[in-house]
Amino acid sequence: MADNFSDGNFSGNPAWNGTTANFEINSSKQLHLSTSMSGISYLSTQNALLDSTEWQCWIRLAFDPSANNFARIYLVSDNADVTAPLNGYFLQLGEAGSNDAIELFRQNGAQLTSVCRGKEGEIANSFAIRVKVTRKHNGFWEIFADSAGGFNFAQQAAGTDNTLATATFFGILCQYTGSNSTKFYFDDFLIRNIEIDTSPPEITLVNAISSNQLDIYFNETVEETSAANCLNYSAGMESGNPSFAELEGNALIHLTFATSFLEDKEYQLTIKNIEDMAGNHMSEVIKSFTWHCFKSFDLVINEIMADPSPPVGLPEWEYLEIYNCTLFPVHLKNWTLLTGTSQHKFPDIIIKPLEFLIVADNDAQAELESFGKFVGFSNFTLTNTGSVLVLRNPQGEIMHYIGYTDGWYTDNTKNEGGWALEQIDTQNPCGEAANWKASVDPSGGTPGRVNSVLADNPDSQPPYLKNIIICDSVHIQIVFSEEMDSISVSSPSKFRIDNGIGQPLEVIPVAPGFYSAILLLEQPIIENIIYTLLVNDTLQDCAKNSMVIMSSRKFALPEAAVENDLVINEILFNPKDNGVDFVEIYNRSGKIIDLSGLTLSSSDSISGTLESVCPLTEISYLFFPEEYMVLTTNPQEVKEQYETTNPDAFLAMESFPPCNNDEGIVVIATTGQEIIDKFHYTKEMHYALLNSVEGVSLERISPERGTNDVTNWHSASQKSGFATPGYTNSQFVPEIAYKNAITLSPEIFSPDNDGYNDVLNIGYTLDEPGFTTNITIYDAAGHLVRYLVKNELLGTSGSFSWDGINEDGEKALIGIYIVYVEVFNLKGKVQHYKKTAVLGGKI
Repeated sequence: MADNFSDGNFSGNPAWNGTTANFEINSSKQLHLSTSMSGISYLSTQNALLDSTEWQCWIRLAFDPSANNFARIYLVSDNADVTAPLNGYFLQLGEAGSNDAIELFRQNGAQLTSVCRGKEGEIANSFAIRVKVTRKHNGFWEIFADSAGGFNFAQQAAGTDNTLATATFFGILCQYTGSNSTKFYFDDFLIRNIEIDTSPPEITLVNAISSNQLDIYFNETVEETSAANCLNYSAGMESGNPSFAELEGNALIHLTFATSFLEDKEYQLTIKNIEDMAGNHMSEVIKSFTWHCFKSFDLVINEIMADPSPPVGLPEWEYLEIYNCTLFPVHLKNWTLLTGTSQHKFPDIIIKPLEFLIVADNDAQAELESFGKFVGFSNFTLTNTGSVLVLRNPQGEIMHYIGYTDGWYTDNTKNEGGWALEQIDTQNPCGEAANWKASVDPSGGTPGRVNSVLADNPDSQPPYLKNIIICDSVHIQIVFSEEMDSISVSSPSKFRIDNGIGQPLEVIPVAPGFYSAILLLEQPIIENIIYTLLVNDTLQDCAKNSMVIMSSRKFALPEAAVENDLVINEILFNPKDNGVDFVEIYNRSGKIIDLSGLTLSSSDSISGTLESVCPLTEISYLFFPEEYMVLTTNPQEVKEQYETTNPDAFLAMESFPPCNNDEGIVVIATTGQEIIDKFHYTKEMHYALLNSVEGVSLERISPERGTNDVTNWHSASQKSGFATPGYTNSQFVPEIAYKNAITLSPEIFSPDNDGYNDVLNIGYTLDEPGFTTNITIYDAAGHLVRYLVKNELLGTSGSFSWDGINEDGEKALIGIYIVYVEVFNLKGKVQHYKKTAVLGGKI
């Protein structure tokens, strides 16, 4: 009898009977239990073979077996109803008291007698296993299994029972609770007479697992005495015979040599005189092998399906793909994979050279194994928005580290689900976001095959010092722009700190990503001193690009920010297509401020309540006087759309408050909601003659003038590319110490948005506070052009700006204009000033 259900049914060829309504043939052409309630279900078919017989089947239980959830394979039964009293033999797969072993029982009526039991713990967890049972004419039973579901059978148990001599039926039985009523799978049933074994054992793989150890895999069970004879193996003149040979299981031999192999050198192993259990001797064979010490990035995480819903064309399962970049097989036994906070240990599985391995939940096997080599873990999950993935060898060394985010898709239409992230260049494994993008394969991913985005994408950028975090008075954490080579970073002599601290006592690279290192200082950090860390020797990233020697970065103990220490200096609230909003802040104080104590938010226009409050950063980030910082969720996108002379002046925020295209309020505040700066913007603040303000930022003219002085804002110039993220604004005008009561500058201004003299600045200096002003612009003929300022309360000095736009929202004509300034206070003191300015331009 043979049935692999490829015909899509179990009603004929052969016919199965029993609780047939509870079973189906699934899309993978497997017999599948499919019911919704707890209970016992069975099927049976006719079989008369017993003596000199072999039984084979594939079984998958997608749960941890227990006393209420297990399966039986009835090899022999005299009753078609295998739930009733009968005479026969069955395999028990799971049940309390079995020590999680495969066990063969004889059943007489309702009485059970154990014949033999396999390896304890073999089926403790969910499994997909292929089992072979043989019975010889004298009643000698043997149980074999391949825990990977293949045909590399290893003996589990043997025993003798010749009590029953006839057979009528073969069947399966499932006992289950409601939660497991759809988690039984069966396939590849085969019952046949035992064929006489006349073939010698064959070697399927020779694998060097260390510098002096080899594993030899056979296609069948081998006899222990011949397998353990060291004289049956030779690795040539250099290494000779092994000093130790051991049989593990039934088809795996471990060899240990006294002399170590040279790495990546090809050796020839001669094997002879190995016998199988039928006494067949293997002729002398020669197999090549090479010892390769697997290093970081020899194996890489190559594809990530973190959000499979809604599906595009692949099964709806989360998965990872691992790729062996080398020309050597790798044995993954005792390797580990960290996904977020969950650690998974690999079983005894080999990835061949340049081969892919799909990693997913155990339940995904039926649907994903058709795409390539598969390994499953219990409760395997991936986080959609980002997580840490770490692949380690048995010694705990990091082979590959990834901290992915949904920003890596680089396609907003694909990060909603159904598309895999694919690595672009396997030779750039620490390229992070620059080396990953969403799959372009029509199915949504390429599990088990070459990535659809495969291309050369080398990392040629040197690393740089990105941040310094003060942990305590004698510990600082230096943060790099990318993943570093941990060995190059670990030497204290490569670092020096001024102001009496000198060389650190110790440097500890921070695993698993090695983006930072902790420095232990000999002297404590003192308040009110700015220190400089100097790199005076070569540091390398993981792609071996060297940091510029004598690179440096400042650090100091921070001070608390108060109102107007930081100001909003530029804002992009209407970005280009596929662009993102940003807010640039400027440190106008003399303080070093820690940005981790601040938030960016919007505000209710009536109550003033802060809304959509977003921390700038969860980790310490020092912001020094006269520095700029661009706040955005996607710095890379901003850098691609606009030029910047300061690429380090970007802070990637996890979330960002909404910025409407027409009007909004943005607020910088402390985590205690003390407002540092607040800006109410409108689209009307843009230069009126622009055809479109999409992708154009609003720039502050002067950080010393009021944030909500509408004349203190102007569209970024066209020459600057319509934004200046991270550096001096194109419309910046330094504050002047005005000597006269009213001063105009420049003498000629040209409001053409080219970033040069685009506005007329009207400066004032008063003897006392408390004055209010009105400023009106007239042309040379005395006609009203613009009401610029109405009833604005003044300080003792300051300025306003005119952008050359008249009351009708049009550009004023080239010519001479009169600026009429009225200044008055509540005491009745009134002053009037008339100044002339020239509006120039091309004729």
